[in-house]
Amino acid sequence: MSYFNMGYWLIGLSAAVSMVGALIGFTCIRQSAKSSTGRFRTVWQAAAAVSIGGIGVWLPVFISMLGFSVHGSLVRYDVTNVILSVLVSVLAVWAALTINGTVARVPRLIAAGVVMGAGFGLMHFLALDAIRIQGSASLRMPLVLAAAGVAIVTSLAALWFTQTWRPLSVLVGASLVFAAGIAGMHYTDLAGLQTHVSTSGVTPQGEDLFGFFVPVFVISMMSLAIPISAILVAPERRAPVAIRPLQPSSSR
Repeated sequence: MSYFNMGYWLIGLSAAVSMVGALIGFTCIRQSAKSSTGRFRTVWQAAAAVSIGGIGVWLPVFISMLGFSVHGSLVRYDVTNVILSVLVSVLAVWAALTINGTVARVPRLIAAGVVMGAGFGLMHFLALDAIRIQGSASLRMPLVLAAAGVAIVTSLAALWFTQTWRPLSVLVGASLVFAAGIAGMHYTDLAGLQTHVSTSGVTPQGEDLFGFFVPVFVISMMSLAIPISAILVAPERRAPVAIRPLQPSSSR
């Protein structure tokens, strides 16, 4: 079993894509806080969910999986699991942003971070569970839980950055931290992947990752032009952003 069959450059590519997706998503969150109406706030949060959950988390995972191979077997992927994984990732971010709200409160931040991180953990479990080989593939649950823990910590840090400090330079730093955390989650989970090739097993059913993922990658990266353009033309873009200290609980 090899994780880097296509070379180590995939690590750099997946990290760069994760950082870009996270940075655009964090900027969308900043814009949602500046929005004067609930409708525009919802649109910005939806863009953030797709950018972070889809491009910042899901896409880098499968970029790195392009280098995954199992000696003595073809590797195929269950498309249903792959689709479910991206939906879970995007919905996890959406749910976290909804829980977190627009008022900086510690309980909301913690709950949102747990929901987002657990969603990322489930997304990654579904992604690896989509692997089909001539034999069997399984995951060690302790490492699955450890990966989810890494994802929760990463999510808490990301939400803290976007909730309390909003200058663009800080968001760039937050996106770097986020990309590192997602890579940590991925390789922690991947370390628990166990494969057993059976020469008498049937040929694995499913899709070749390279065949269907490359078009998805190209379309996803091109789609980033939409939120980037929206950010550049947003009337609130140059509005000052106040630093909002976190409050332990709502005042009565």
